[in-house]
Amino acid sequence: MRTTTPTRARVPPRPRSTPKPSPKPAPKPPSGTGVTGQFLSLVNSERAKAGCGAVRSNSALQRAAQGHSADMAAKNYFSHTSKDGRTFADRIRAAGYGGSTIGENIAAGQSTASAVMRSWLASSGHRANILNCAFTAIGVGYARGGSYGHYWTQDFGG
Repeated sequence: MRTTTPTRARVPPRPRSTPKPSPKPAPKPPSGTGVTGQFLSLVNSERAKAGCGAVRSNSALQRAAQGHSADMAAKNYFSHTSKDGRTFADRIRAAGYGGSTIGENIAAGQSTASAVMRSWLASSGHRANILNCAFTAIGVGYARGGSYGHYWTQDFGG
C-alpha cells in the first residue's frame, strides 16, 4: 500500500475574463462501486468528529479526481504531478473549479475505500486535508490498472 504526502495550496481563482478550457470528460468509475458515496460518508464522519462541516460532492473536483486516478492507472505511475507535467492545481483548474483553497490526497494499492481512509487517517498530512474545515467540496477518483492495481484520488476545495 502506498500513499504520498498530501498537497494543499491556496490558489487564486482564475480571472473571470479568461476563457476556461473545455474540460475533457473523465472516465467514470466502474458502475456499482459507489466510491463517491462511500468516501463522502467516511470523510464526513471523521469531519463531524473534528467539529467540521460536511463536504459535498462537486462535479469539477470529481472530474479532476477521476481523471487523475484513471491517468495514473493507464500510464502506470503514482504522483501528484501528471506525466505531462500538470500539478493537482492545474488539473483542478482545468476541470473548472474556481474555489481559492484546494488540496489533494492520492493512494495506490488499497482495494477498498475504507482501507484507503485508514491509511490516510494514519498519515498526519493526509488527515489534515480530510479534517481541514476550510474545505467544503470534494471529488473522488478511483481506477483499476497499473502496477498497483488500484488508484485513488481525493480532490478538495473551499
